[in-house]
Amino acid sequence: MDSISAGNPVAWAIECYEAGILTKEQTDGLELTWGNASAMIELVERMIRREGIGDILADGVKRAAACYGGTERAMQIGGQEPGMHDSRNDPQLAVHFVAEPAPGKHTIGMGLQYGAMSLCDICSWAPPAKIHPKSEDLIPNDTLAWITKANACYSMLVDGAGGCYYAEMMGVHMWRLVDYLNAASGWDYNGDHYMQVGERIQTLRQLFNIKHGVAPNSFVLPARMEGKPPLKNGPLKGVQLRNQEQVSLYWRTFGWDEQTGIPSEEALQNLRIPELLAEEQYDS
Repeated sequence: MDSISAGNPVAWAIECYEAGILTKEQTDGLELTWGNASAMIELVERMIRREGIGDILADGVKRAAACYGGTERAMQIGGQEPGMHDSRNDPQLAVHFVAEPAPGKHTIGMGLQYGAMSLCDICSWAPPAKIHPKSEDLIPNDTLAWITKANACYSMLVDGAGGCYYAEMMGVHMWRLVDYLNAASGWDYNGDHYMQVGERIQTLRQLFNIKHGVAPNSFVLPARMEGKPPLKNGPLKGVQLRNQEQVSLYWRTFGWDEQTGIPSEEALQNLRIPELLAEEQYDS
C-alpha cells in the first residue's frame, strides 16, 4: 500500500459519502466522514483485504469514479493519484504532474527543488534561479518552460545513474553528479552532455507511451488542482493556472509538437535516437 495512492481514494470516498454520492449501503455500514479516524483505518484495511468497496478503491480513484460517479472529485492524472502537494501553489509542479510520461509524480521537479539545485552552473541553457513573485509563474512563459525542462532532464540523469532524490535537492555543488560520473567512467564530459543524456531518456519515455497508444495530451490536470473554480479564501485565494498552455511551451523546448507532445523527427535526430536504436538492434 502506497501512502499517496491509498490516502487519495480514502479522501475521495469521504467526499463522495458526505456529498451523497456514496451511500452507507455501498460503504458496508462505514460512516465515512471527516474526523472519523476509526472508519478511515477500517476502510484502508478493507482495501488491503480487497473486501467490499475496498476492492474497488484498491485500484485507485479513476476506477472508483467509473463505478460510483464523483469523477470531478477524483484527483488523478492518467490514472495516477498525484502527491499531496498543491499544484496551485507551484505552477512548475503542475507542469510535471501532466507532462511527465509517467504522470502524477511529484519527484520530477518543482519550484523549491529548482531553486536549490543551481542547475545553471552545469548547464548552459538552464535559466538561473531568481527570487521573484510567485504570481509571475501563473502566466505561461518560456523561462518557466526551460526551467521545467532542466528539472526533467536532470531528474532523468539522476534516476539513470541510480542517484538519490534527496541528494539531488542538495544542489550540484554539494552532490556533484557530473564529477562522480566522470570519475567512475573515465570520461571527461561536461554538464551539457549529461543533460542531453537526460533529455534522451525523457524523449524515449515519451516515445514508449506513444508506441503503446498512450497519447501525451490525454493527461490533464483535474479542475480543482488548476484552481477552477478558484478558492474564495486562504493564501491561494483567486489563484488559477493556465497549465495546458505552459505544458505546450514545455513540449516545445524538447522539440515535441506543442499540441500533441509527439517528438519531431528533428528532435529525434538531434538526440541520435534513430542511430542508437539501429545500433542496439544490430548488436542484439
